[in-house]
Parts: sequence; C-alpha cells; structure tokens
Amino acid sequence: MKRTLTLVFSLAFTAGCGSGDGMGEKGGGKWGKKQGGPVEAVPVKTEKLGRGPIALRLLTTSTVDPVRRVEVVSKATGKVKELLVAEGEKVAAEDVLARLDDEELALAQKKAEVGEKKAKDDYEHMKTLLAEKYVSVDEFRKAEQTWQTAKLEVESANLALANATVRAPIAGTVTRLDVQKGKYVTANAAFGEITDLSELECVIYVPEKDVFRLREGQPADVASESLNAKFTATVKRINPVIDRTSGTAKAYLALSDPGNRLRPGMFVDVSIVLEPHDKALLVPKKALVFDEGRPGVFVRKGEEAKWSELELGFQEKDIAEVVKGATEGDEVIVVGQSGLKDGTKVKVMAE
Repeated sequence: MKRTLTLVFSLAFTAGCGSGDGMGEKGGGKWGKKQGGPVEAVPVKTEKLGRGPIALRLLTTSTVDPVRRVEVVSKATGKVKELLVAEGEKVAAEDVLARLDDEELALAQKKAEVGEKKAKDDYEHMKTLLAEKYVSVDEFRKAEQTWQTAKLEVESANLALANATVRAPIAGTVTRLDVQKGKYVTANAAFGEITDLSELECVIYVPEKDVFRLREGQPADVASESLNAKFTATVKRINPVIDRTSGTAKAYLALSDPGNRLRPGMFVDVSIVLEPHDKALLVPKKALVFDEGRPGVFVRKGEEAKWSELELGFQEKDIAEVVKGATEGDEVIVVGQSGLKDGTKVKVMAE
C-alpha cells in the first residue's frame, strides 16, 4: 500500500514541474499565431491614382442597312422571255433586267397607230369641209375629239410595250431575284430587289434619358466582331418622337467604309460619347473592393492598408471615375487586396 501512494505522489510532482510558470510554450492563441510574435505583412502590388479622360457612353448594337434599297416590280403582264441579270451582279440605272413576251403588245401598238392615222386623216378632211361649209362645227369637233382619243391610245400602247422591258430603277447590286426565264408574271408582281451598297447606315434606339445628349453630326465608333475591325460613323438624323412602348427614340448613323467591307445585315456594336470628362481622377477597376455593395479601395499608407470608401462617376471597361473618397497620387492596392482589413500590414512586391 505504501508503494502505491509513493508512485502517485511522484507522478503528480513530475507533472507540476516544467517551465515554472504553468503556461507552457508561448502562443497557441485563437488564430494560431504566437503571442507577442511579429505579424507577417501581406504582399501586394499598387498603382498611383492619376487623371485622364473618361466619358459617359451610349453602348448599343445595330445592323448594317443600305440607304437605298428598291423593290423591283413588273409593270406588265406576260412570260419572261429574257432574263439578263443574276443575283450579285452590278447594274446601272435604266439597265435592262429582263424582257417579257411582247408580241401581243407590239400588235396592239401597230393597231393603235393605224387607228390614229385614220382619225387624223378624217380630221384633216373635216377641216377642209368645214372651211367650205359642207359640214357643221359640231361634226368637225367630233372628228377632232376622235383624233385626240386615237393619239392617247397610241401613247398607251407605246407605254405598255415599253413596260414589257424591265429596267433597273437605281444603280446598285441585284440582291434578290424572284423570277426566272419562262415564268409568267403579272403587273405589279415582285420581280426582285436592287441595293445600293455605296452608302450604308445603321439605326440605333436611344433611351429617353440620353436623347437630349445626342446631336446631329456627333461622331460614333462602330465595331464588327465578324470582321474584327472598327469603323467610324456620324449621327445623321434623330427622330424627335419617343416610342411609348420602348421609351426610346430612333437615330440614324451614316457609316464610313472606304474599303467596302461592311455588308447589309451585319451585326455591329455602337459606341457614342455623350458626355466627356477630360481630367477625371481615375481608378483601375481591378482595385475596387465592394463592402455590402459599396465600392472602395485599400490605400497603402506606409506599411498599412487603409480602407477608403469611394463615390464613383462615369465607368468604362477597365477604369472608373472617382468623385469622392480618394485623391490624386494615392497608392491603391491592385493585387492582393482580397481579404485585407483596415490596418493590415502590407509590403509591396517587386516587379
């Protein structure tokens, strides 16, 4: 029994010995950091705030359209005897596109000309008889009226024969054909389409709040993703009426395309500067950190990162305008700011 008590006492004594203060090794706090030890600085990269241009822009999409595109219709009825063009061909104004079967129209014209010649001869004869008082004035007037009617019939027959030849109403490119040789067409039926590709435009729809910032002659930038190219444009005209349904106004942009690369129907991105700020204080968007939706940045002050809430103005793809909360020359953290807190120690990484 004595031996067992001696062993327990010995173990208890041994456990009580050690560092002497009963605390063990320093550290082992809540975040695993040694108590009293140095806090390691977070490596970051910084940029100084400077001034530069930024603008409020209208960004939208549109499609390329020709200024002149004309629907060609047949003015006569008949079978297509000759088709002289194909889709994609260029034509000048009044070029012959097709000819219809005009045999009946030619016969009608000759018949009208014969009738007009007889009516004229009758009129001349009646005029002689009137001078010799063999006929009355009424009889003479009737012969004169018959001749005038015959002349109109000749003009009508000539016009019908001319309409059997389908001509291009404008210069341009044949972009659609609805007929082929041998097809029977009727008057006013769709024949095809001619598009003038030398002058192109695009239509944009401007929100009501931005309409009054837009003006005729204002420059615009137009980009085509399919061509991987940029073009310039000018605001040509603005419809003053606001559409009730969409709350937008229609505006037309004249496109500049010296290389004739754009094609009607292409999708393009449009950017128009509505209000420029030439000397704005600019912050890189990559520096922004949001606290419950409020934008801000961490500014390096000596060896610490200080949180500064910002009021932003205009914004573009990679930059934003600082209205309040920072000053020119502030060194903002652009890399490593995620997870920082106000007062965190930082060190700038070498490039």
